[in-house]
Amino acid sequence: MEIKMADKLIRVTTMDGNFRAIAVDATEMMQAAAKFHDASPLGVEILGRALIGSLLVANAVLKGEERLAVAIDGHGPAGKIVVEASATGDVRGYVTNPQVTLPNLTTEQSAVASAVGTDGFLQVTKEIDFGEPFTGSVQLVTGEIADDFTYYMAKSEQIPSAVALSVKVDDQGQVLAAGGFIISTLPDADDDAIQKLEANLATFPNISAQLLDGYTPYTILEELFGHETIKLLSETDLGLFPEITKSEYGRMVETLPLEQLQAMMREDHGINIIDRFTGKEIDFNEAELASIIAIKQNEAE
Repeated sequence: MEIKMADKLIRVTTMDGNFRAIAVDATEMMQAAAKFHDASPLGVEILGRALIGSLLVANAVLKGEERLAVAIDGHGPAGKIVVEASATGDVRGYVTNPQVTLPNLTTEQSAVASAVGTDGFLQVTKEIDFGEPFTGSVQLVTGEIADDFTYYMAKSEQIPSAVALSVKVDDQGQVLAAGGFIISTLPDADDDAIQKLEANLATFPNISAQLLDGYTPYTILEELFGHETIKLLSETDLGLFPEITKSEYGRMVETLPLEQLQAMMREDHGINIIDRFTGKEIDFNEAELASIIAIKQNEAE
């Protein structure tokens, strides 16, 4: 069953026609996602930034039922980060090493950037309706994730944008607040308006702090652009993609070569699958595996 949250993603334009903005409060979604992963507080923060950033980009560049897949691999101690997101507000993802910690971090270093690393790329694959998937890739700039999505939007999508992401996690890994926004310039954006926005962004308060103070995605954007300067276009409920069921995993297992299935029977007497998106284990016991093997053998005859 799909898990929908009270969280909202909103889309607005500025009334002067200079900017389009998408903003989200993803606190409840991240609280649910954090429960699926045995992650350190740093691991939860990295996952949250990646999930929210991917949702924002998906809703900035996709439409309808289209999806995108994001892979971030800076060869840092957090390992690879994988996310799937849709234009309808669904998302899921994982961090390869969710238990990442950096005990020797200095006060001058960013924990997220140090854990993610910059020796690698941010890759986005878009699944467009009635077309071949398209993949764009950019070198990681800072490993902060927001900066890297900003760079991706400018270089790969050719849409000058500013991405801000924030996830507030306590020492026990509980998500207190999570949100973000993406601001994109429209084709006829005024240079003075762009410079003013850049100046405002340079001193803009932390998004999680604003959410904890009672701000909503809309009022956060009002704080950025000015009161009565934006027009709400639409809003979308957020949710985590439905969990993959055991029967769906069974159909995937059936696609494996017969010889590989027989080897699993001899060596392990079953199959144990860990769903990286939820952390849950899916077990196929000896009898269930034998049934799958029998199906494969009948198909081969």
